[in-house]
Amino acid sequence: MFERKKYKNFAVRQLKGRWTVVVLMTLLIEIVMFIFEIPNFYRMFNKESFQILMEYTSFDVNEFYTLYSDATSTTWASTLIRLIVSSIFTMAAIGVYLKMSHSPEKLSLKAFFEGLNNWWRAILTGVWRFLWVFLWSLLFIIPGIVKSLAYSQMFYLVNEFKDMSVTRSMKISKIITNGHKGDLFVMHLSFIGWGILATLSFGIGYFWLVPYMNMSFVNAYHSMLKEALDMGKLKPEDLQTNEQKI
Repeated sequence: MFERKKYKNFAVRQLKGRWTVVVLMTLLIEIVMFIFEIPNFYRMFNKESFQILMEYTSFDVNEFYTLYSDATSTTWASTLIRLIVSSIFTMAAIGVYLKMSHSPEKLSLKAFFEGLNNWWRAILTGVWRFLWVFLWSLLFIIPGIVKSLAYSQMFYLVNEFKDMSVTRSMKISKIITNGHKGDLFVMHLSFIGWGILATLSFGIGYFWLVPYMNMSFVNAYHSMLKEALDMGKLKPEDLQTNEQKI
């Protein structure tokens, strides 16, 4: 059974008295990711771009195409860099939330920085997941969304089970989300109201909303994994593999 309200209410109790570290962690991640976005902002809004747009009293398709090609020439490189950095941060942050879900003890930012040591597994997980979601998205946007939800538990699994390979985490993620992809999608939608309020606060509210969401989804992960084990979809030994593939 997927109990969305229960996961969210429990998240509030888990974060009580421990907001400082997750808010600071979220702030740090956002600052670094913003720095990586600066070159993209420059390419989009540099002086030449503004001049060309200002001079578009007569639309020149060829000139526009040249400008567009120049602006997107490094798109794949910048996308890969952002994917790598965000994957490393995601792994470290999830490590913190998992520790908070297992123990009521307060944590410091040291737990987050220690999680950065898992950078290699983080990159493999992020790139492998992105690759498959991208390939499914080529068929249509709906298959991409469905598979994104199916693979959504990979970071939790590789973080919690240190010997689990990335490829196996994908297989297990598909197993534990089977029958719950719609529940996960609705759970994402349930935060829209809070997202609007966070936006109205000039984005400041996101530093509290993001930890609240992450903690809620960690609780959902634990519940789905337990359900899969209880129903025999998974065996405990399936989580303790020494498989050393990707």
